[in-house]
Amino acid sequence: MKKKMIAAGCAAVLGALTLTTALPVFAAEITADKAKEIAMDHAGVAEKDVVLSRAERDVERGQLIYDVEFYTSDYKEYDYEISAADGSILGYDYDAEYWQNQTSSGKAVDLEGAKKAALADAGLAEEEVTFFKTKSEWDDGRQVYEVEFYTESGVEYDYEIEASTGRILSCDFDAEYNGTRERAEGRGKTAAAESQITEDEAKNIALEMAGLKESQVSYLRIHKDRDDGRTVYEGSFVSGEREYEFEINAADGRILDWERESIYD
Repeated sequence: MKKKMIAAGCAAVLGALTLTTALPVFAAEITADKAKEIAMDHAGVAEKDVVLSRAERDVERGQLIYDVEFYTSDYKEYDYEISAADGSILGYDYDAEYWQNQTSSGKAVDLEGAKKAALADAGLAEEEVTFFKTKSEWDDGRQVYEVEFYTESGVEYDYEIEASTGRILSCDFDAEYNGTRERAEGRGKTAAAESQITEDEAKNIALEMAGLKESQVSYLRIHKDRDDGRTVYEGSFVSGEREYEFEINAADGRILDWERESIYD
């Protein structure tokens, strides 16, 4: 009986050891206050100008991070993701959402001026990036420019710039999906871009997935976009009482997301 109890006890201990070693072990090398300091220093914001701030620990893709958020007295909001291991900035977002309460003496810019403003803010030269989207649109009654680009290492930047002043209204930076891209011929052109499927090919992949022909659908739309560090085709169409939405990897035609629902839901 004792032998059986000892064996059972050993098994329990071994099981506990196995469970313990299976759990991720994180060693935070910086504090929450240090994460705030890193974020504010990068944003060029003094602590005296911050009216509200927070820093919370979280786990993102198996990595311990700090989510840092703070607001300034001139109505700007900043969100940062800071690596707890070494204090590196994994991502950040800047938003001047209360723009109507601010005044600016900036000068109007065209699309090229907006691109230059975005590059200057990112600290990059035009030959170091590939522009993915540059367009003008109206938002909240004002003209803005959307400027998106990425570097060879896969870091993405997304800017919204006010046309009448050249002021940066929002900026999104993402370093989480760093990948290796090799420069092909021409400035900023990549081998990955050369092998992408066409919009028509992506559309046909979606229709085949649904078992439909183009003549059988209506409200068909599709556009190229960037998501999680890769180029994708996003689109939707309607057939009968069902609406289909899809996301297709532009590099190899794989369907990344697929939804089908009743239009009456």
